Amino acid sequence: MILKMKGGIMRNKSLNFSHSAIKEETVMRLLKRITAAVPIQYIYLHNNFFAGKAVQEMLIMVSFKHVRILNELTPVLNIVFNGQTEFSYRVFHVHEVERALLEGSLFFYYAIAAQNCLFSKSGNFLECGVAELIADRVSSAYQHETSKANKFLSGANFYFKQQNFEHCAFMLHQVFDLMYRAIEILVMGKDKKTHRISAHQLYVKAYVKPLSELFNDEKELCLLHLLDEAYLAVRYENNYTISEPDVMRLFEKIDLLYCVSEQVYQGIMNNHFDQQVARMSLNPKLVSP
Repeated sequence: MILKMKGGIMRNKSLNFSHSAIKEETVMRLLKRITAAVPIQYIYLHNNFFAGKAVQEMLIMVSFKHVRILNELTPVLNIVFNGQTEFSYRVFHVHEVERALLEGSLFFYYAIAAQNCLFSKSGNFLECGVAELIADRVSSAYQHETSKANKFLSGANFYFKQQNFEHCAFMLHQVFDLMYRAIEILVMGKDKKTHRISAHQLYVKAYVKPLSELFNDEKELCLLHLLDEAYLAVRYENNYTISEPDVMRLFEKIDLLYCVSEQVYQGIMNNHFDQQVARMSLNPKLVSP
């Protein structure tokens, strides 16, 4: 049930009083501060379906008409959430969430379920989509990205045989970039707009810890720097060099990247199917004749 607030900071805004978290003083205080500072359309609170541990995350959604650049909201929201350890937050444009749902986003399918809505300016919920169609779309999208990564990996092998380690490193960089993006979309609903693998590692840290630790000691961070430099240097400069042993180590990291990515993908799909089986067992009418 959604009720209109009368009086106070959230006047003419809608809270979903059927959400149990609305009764918590901390949540109400956050909602008042968020809606006072930002032109909000929706706020959803969910326990991350895919993270290795339960993560309470607020998904804050704004209209592109009111906020063009999402990063402009970061300073004020960081102040709002300052000292807050119970909840994390991320910000999205409403239209990108709607597009992701149409494309079959498992993350948003679960995260924006009606029961997770804390706040809706219009009083309506976002449409999650049809569960029966999502699995195929997710699988198709993931396989499409891994197929592109595989082509770059073939290119890397070609340049390695030619002893062109610089172009080989560039191809390997593309593999890392594509695979991280595929997992980010799968697990987080949105990929990081960057070509720096170091930024991808940081972005997924709270969601897929093994992928944030592919390069984690001083020696490996130097290798990561070489990998990131390969993208810019091979395209725009002629003085980039990398040794054969370093390239060999990057191939080893690629093997680990593929292994972890496949584990994450299979785990998510299995979790989704388990959820749907449980849903149908509770409501047999959902099973097709």
